[in-house]
Amino acid sequence: MISSSALRLTLLTVALTVAPVAALAQSQPFVPIEKPQTWKVDIGGGFVRGFSVSGDKSEDFNFTAWGSASYRDIVYANGLDGLGWNAIKRDDFHAGVQLRPRFKAGDIDGMDRPSLGADAALYAFKRLPGNIVVGGRIQHDATGDDAGLEYYGSVSHQRVTPVGMLQAMAYMRGGSDERARRYYGVTAQEAANTDYAAFTPSGGLSAAGLAAMLAVPIGDRFGAGAFVNYEQRLGDIKDSPLIKDDYVWRAGVIGVVRFNSGG
Repeated sequence: MISSSALRLTLLTVALTVAPVAALAQSQPFVPIEKPQTWKVDIGGGFVRGFSVSGDKSEDFNFTAWGSASYRDIVYANGLDGLGWNAIKRDDFHAGVQLRPRFKAGDIDGMDRPSLGADAALYAFKRLPGNIVVGGRIQHDATGDDAGLEYYGSVSHQRVTPVGMLQAMAYMRGGSDERARRYYGVTAQEAANTDYAAFTPSGGLSAAGLAAMLAVPIGDRFGAGAFVNYEQRLGDIKDSPLIKDDYVWRAGVIGVVRFNSGG
């Protein structure tokens, strides 16, 4: 029988992925630690450094709200994955489609910066022995913002410890020329309107990182947790005049409450 503590740990892990490190929600087939539910709704929020939905002041701690919902873990929606469908859902393999939010890049006077948009994505994840999940996704701009294509791959591990549920992950990300230039490039016209030098990056592998997340239950319906994430920027984008460093640290604390069908 699955304990109520394990159930609460699961909802914390889903919520902790509010950091832009990976989609560890319904898309990844870790060994289940709770009994199946017909529907689930998670609501919460917390303070996150290194990530901002608006793209502004991501170096500060920003309050980030969280919400997610799913039906039989087949059709789901959450703040990171957007709308998703596990078209293939087996015990150790998930594959499907998503309409993912693409977050705003942050305003710069004199530049045409990406606004909030969406990507259409295909994904597949396979569980290996030891509760290790490998896989990735490929996604392309679906809102006409000339944001091109991005790809992502990860290796993740999940286990329940005496303190709470711990996840560790290594990942990489890259994209097309259009994606790199839309987010990190500076056109000649933009250079003339600002103090930035013109910069035309090429696509390819753009980042690699490590992340760890710990989730701890509090009472019957609540939970709290924390995550830390280090990401090294790679390729041309690390030389972009629009970024201060060629790496980024992300960290945060968050809490959630769950409502479900009870079986």
